[in-house]
Amino acid sequence: MSAATAAPKATTFFGNIVSYDVHTYYNYEDLEEQKFARELYRKVEVEFADLIEKGDVRIFKFWEYPIGPHPISMFEIDFKTVEAFIKVIPFYQVNHGPLSVLIHPRSDKGALTDHTEHALWLGEKQPLKLGVLLNDVGED
Repeated sequence: MSAATAAPKATTFFGNIVSYDVHTYYNYEDLEEQKFARELYRKVEVEFADLIEKGDVRIFKFWEYPIGPHPISMFEIDFKTVEAFIKVIPFYQVNHGPLSVLIHPRSDKGALTDHTEHALWLGEKQPLKLGVLLNDVGED
């Protein structure tokens, strides 16, 4: 495809998606899994340092216990640009190892729908505590 006929680059997400969250789960009691999760966290910091500095990717703390709808320990990153999406998702596909990863949008459909119907999983799907999300059902 020549430059004159190349498809334009997408600059926004489809529909009413404003950003994505990536939750990386690990078993806190399993020292090897915890070590792998911390190493992955450091890889994210290094690999996406430029996007983190720009504010396009944010990386949050380690949770050593379940929080919100998340059934086990985890850490979270989020991103709000298409540029970050096309880099972060393939990175996780090839680097998540034995860890479960929930990837979900933030949209006007609400947290419940975004965490379930619109979610993507890498590795083993975890049973979310959906009751926590029942009050956030979106604008439908």
